[in-house]
Amino acid sequence: MGPVTPIRLALAGLALVGAAACSASSSPSSTAGCKKLPTADPAAAMPTGLPAVAGQVLYEPSTQGKTEIVFAVIKAHSFVKVRDDYVTALKGVGWKIDGTDQESVEAEAQFSKTPPLKTGTIKVQPIPSCADYVTVRYKVNQ
Repeated sequence: MGPVTPIRLALAGLALVGAAACSASSSPSSTAGCKKLPTADPAAAMPTGLPAVAGQVLYEPSTQGKTEIVFAVIKAHSFVKVRDDYVTALKGVGWKIDGTDQESVEAEAQFSKTPPLKTGTIKVQPIPSCADYVTVRYKVNQ
């Protein structure tokens, strides 16, 4: 892990705010499905060159040729804010944002970096059965 930067502090703050929001929730329905959240996979790691998010749980790593994919679960209420904060973090470590997309059920970003050319995407979605968690799919093509 690199030096502590304002971006890393902001992402850590996001994780803490999300944790506080989830623990403060008194609605039984918002946490009922949280018992089935994915667990950490010791083999899972962030794709090469992507900044990590404090507090995330990585799971289901895979490769398809030179493409690295890993999923994460993050305690946070707003999937759009998670995407936006990650876009800021990507810019902070030299990635170019090629586009973003947002719908009512997901928020995505496409990014690239050269040399050599690398492209990637993130897709952030709320977990319907657990209002205070989101899933993120990180994908990088080498």
